[in-house]
Amino acid sequence: MSSTSQKSAGSVTRPLDAETADWALGALTTLVPIAVFAADPDGRCWYVNQRLVDAFGLEHYSAKDTAFRLELPDGVLPTEGTAHLEVVLAGGVDGGADRTRLDARVMPLVGREGRVTAYVGVVVDSPASEGSALVLRTSERLVDALIDRSPEVVTILDEDGTWRYSNAAAWRLLGYQAEFEPIPDGIIGLVHPDDAAEALQLLDRLRSGEVRRLGPVDVRVRAADGGWRYLENYVENLLDDPVIHGFLLLSRDVSERRQARLELREANERLSTLISSLRLAVLMEDEKRRVAFTNDAFVSLFELPIPAAQLAGRTIAEVGPEFFRRFGDPTYVPDTGGDPSGRSRRRPVVGERIVLTDNRVLERDYLPIVADGEHRGHVLVFRDISARAQAEAEWAALIARQRHENERLVELDRVKAAFLAEISHELRTPLTSISSFTELLTDGLGRDDPDEQREFLEIIKRNADRLLRLVDDLLLLDRLETGAMPLEWGVVDLASVVTASVSAFAPMAESKSIALDCDVGEGPTIAGDPGRLGQVLDVFLSNAVKFTPENGRIIVTATPRDKIWRIEVIDNGIGVPQREQQSLFERFYRASNARSSRIPGSGLGLSVARAIVELHGGTITLRSTEGGGTTVIARLPLSPDAEADESDPFAPVRPDDGKGAGGD
Repeated sequence: MSSTSQKSAGSVTRPLDAETADWALGALTTLVPIAVFAADPDGRCWYVNQRLVDAFGLEHYSAKDTAFRLELPDGVLPTEGTAHLEVVLAGGVDGGADRTRLDARVMPLVGREGRVTAYVGVVVDSPASEGSALVLRTSERLVDALIDRSPEVVTILDEDGTWRYSNAAAWRLLGYQAEFEPIPDGIIGLVHPDDAAEALQLLDRLRSGEVRRLGPVDVRVRAADGGWRYLENYVENLLDDPVIHGFLLLSRDVSERRQARLELREANERLSTLISSLRLAVLMEDEKRRVAFTNDAFVSLFELPIPAAQLAGRTIAEVGPEFFRRFGDPTYVPDTGGDPSGRSRRRPVVGERIVLTDNRVLERDYLPIVADGEHRGHVLVFRDISARAQAEAEWAALIARQRHENERLVELDRVKAAFLAEISHELRTPLTSISSFTELLTDGLGRDDPDEQREFLEIIKRNADRLLRLVDDLLLLDRLETGAMPLEWGVVDLASVVTASVSAFAPMAESKSIALDCDVGEGPTIAGDPGRLGQVLDVFLSNAVKFTPENGRIIVTATPRDKIWRIEVIDNGIGVPQREQQSLFERFYRASNARSSRIPGSGLGLSVARAIVELHGGTITLRSTEGGGTTVIARLPLSPDAEADESDPFAPVRPDDGKGAGGD
């Protein structure tokens, strides 16, 4: 039995009290085929195990009866260490009967105060009893059988490293006979030449006391058939043990495991070679997001500062501090569905598109790795599809434009149909009046009344003029938009043009009790066609008077500023619905509230006005609120080459009274 006073590497020996020793002995010695006893400091036995009782035919008394007593020839028990002693086990309460001599190893148990509290002994041999010797020999054979049938190889080496003993597992494994002796080089002669130097070095470390035990250490050992077996070894220094006095090796065959590992490594190398040659960017991470494998395509795609081979075992955040700032988080793990571990919810995600912060578009596959129901990491595969995504976006934009164009054509057909209906109405009304009153005159109605005849003729002329204006507007708009009709350029006093137009519409406004205010500032003349510019003012005022109810108000202002004349016509008429305001400058378009109010008009006025203003280098804008009035603004530069001011520096003046405003 090895001494308990020896300390192995990394262990601490603590004193045991009698109570602890009693419990430990009761639990352990029932399992071992050896005779064990324990006594107090005076030698009185308080424990003998059943193996000792059976071996010597002793009558087992209870501890209270102090069944046995230890006696030594010199009367002194050891106080430290382990002693190989001859003791006398005397039976009976007085210790005088059944005296039995035992050859035993006795060890004192030291208490917390440093004093001996008990002795524990193991019987080594007892020549006094043939029966006990038989029992002990049987125990030894049992131990030998257990060791020989162990699947692990047990080997004992002498201090110089020479072989002393191996159990039967060694011969079964390596194929040698039990009487085999590895000479002349000892057991080292069986070690593979590539492993021999390391094996000797490890023995030197054990022999010097640098370490107490080593392992696992893989060494190749030659078998009887000449092949090599990989053994995984654990070695312990037992030089100070009086029985072994050498090195104890526990070995197991790991050849199949090494072969499987080798095949796995070769498969991994082939797979790594294949993946490395791919143009796809591949990233494999373990469950802690450490890189297990990646390839050069991944490093190139995300411009990492180190080669792919050096990424293993590290995280992306460690090797590329700016990675997530530059690219967002392309390596994020998909949602695990509320499961913190993600083991039961993680599913492959294929073809997911992500947009990096540098506007590149990647297609990403996420493949979880699950082994025995446990999540072990994942594989991410990236493809740069920026060019394809751009082509798809352009194609989608083209389709959208085509759809918009188709919608516009449909709208044009609708407008065309509406135009035909509107123009038919606009033509039919005056033509009907002309035809009707012409028939009246032809039939002689009013023949004797010159005033009535004059009235009929005025009606015919007014409707004929209406037809001429309609036809003229159509021809004028077409010529203006195509540039077929040049303007008659000259010097235009815009203030006079505005004043004249306001004066012309004053009677019409007065007939509806509409207040018509005019505020014209002084300013420079402009280059333009005075007749066409007057026509623009007529369109503005005609719409304002037409769509402003009785007792309403119209304000006309003309103000020069920064080489721009700004003309505003503000009314508080019926206004224009918000969604229809952009369409007011299209041919024949009329606001829905104007049509529902049955207010006459062709829908050409604003189209003609915009064409004239744009030919002068200016712009027209319109602001309106349904039921809240309309403001039409024309900006005219001093010359067509000057840029019109689009900043609208003037706040519009709103009427103070009346109900709503309008525009057509």
